Amino acid sequence: MRILAIKLKQIGDVLLWEPALRKIKTFLPDAELHVLTNDYAFPVIKNAPYVDKFFVISKKKNASKLERLRVNLSFIKSLRKYSYDVVLNFSPGDRSHLYSFLVKAKEKFSYFSPKKEKVQRRIFSKLYTPPNTHTILQDLWFVDQVFDFKFTPPKVRLYLNSLDEKRAQNILKNSEILEENYVVIHPVAGWFLKCLPVKIIAGVTDFFVKNGLKVVITSGGAERELRYVKEVFELVKAKKCVINLAGKVSLEELFWIIKKCRFFFGIDTAPMHIAAALNKPVFAVFGPTGKHNWGPWDNDVEWKSYESPYEQRGSQFFGKHFVYQKDWDCVPCGGKKKCIYDVKFSKCLDINLEDLINHLKLFFC
Repeated sequence: MRILAIKLKQIGDVLLWEPALRKIKTFLPDAELHVLTNDYAFPVIKNAPYVDKFFVISKKKNASKLERLRVNLSFIKSLRKYSYDVVLNFSPGDRSHLYSFLVKAKEKFSYFSPKKEKVQRRIFSKLYTPPNTHTILQDLWFVDQVFDFKFTPPKVRLYLNSLDEKRAQNILKNSEILEENYVVIHPVAGWFLKCLPVKIIAGVTDFFVKNGLKVVITSGGAERELRYVKEVFELVKAKKCVINLAGKVSLEELFWIIKKCRFFFGIDTAPMHIAAALNKPVFAVFGPTGKHNWGPWDNDVEWKSYESPYEQRGSQFFGKHFVYQKDWDCVPCGGKKKCIYDVKFSKCLDINLEDLINHLKLFFC
């Protein structure tokens, strides 16, 4: 049997997809598993030993329309070299629909999208509407339905490369950081409505320093993210104990920097999921996004159902991880509430620093 699994989504989505992919190969060891994903999310899955072949879509930002067309046609040609028994589409967007349509397969399955039902009915053998639960559990549920598997407790695995470790060690050494004596703070996301006010991150940073830890602050390389971290650094009192690695490390190097830290503090981002996958304690602050679907997953908890371990709103522990969130009726709004357009940050993230630190003391001390 040859299977193609497709997920063209963000880094965190692809990482949380890993248990479902591994389950396919575990229960169907003789199957040939191919995986199709985006280049920017590829690092979190590229070292998975059970994947037989990867198809990686690369978006060249500065390429001409003609060049992009040429690359896309070449990619489609390579994809159509194979015939599949089963295609599993985990991301019902236009591009994943296109590739699902073009690939040759006996049966094709996908998540159901009401807005795209007419198109989907022409492509897929069967459509599934997953339960409203954690993203990991949704993907497992989908796989279990298609192949008639029994439920198994999920654990997210991130497979690391030792060459990346050496580079990360040099970065830490040059910054005079000892393993397990620092906390990683990743305060930004591509969607800025997830971000806390700068003063809150600065206050949390000072709290960690007062408790004897160094702080490593990370972010992506986008100008807006770098400017945010710069503003945080300007407000921090003990600058000598804070290392700014914003935009300075690759995703693979970040894996190791997180792996060697004491714990992780941040917001709803891919690095939060990376930290959880590496079994580091996570303290995450959620605002307009839902921890019910996206909370950090604790691999040490033997979860035994498709129901999410997270409530719809409010603060709570899941295993060693803690999510801090307002218990407002409008939370999570998913960015739909008007308040987010009236202020620089979502109102549900304009939180009380003292209250946040009191919760951190329970988690950290």
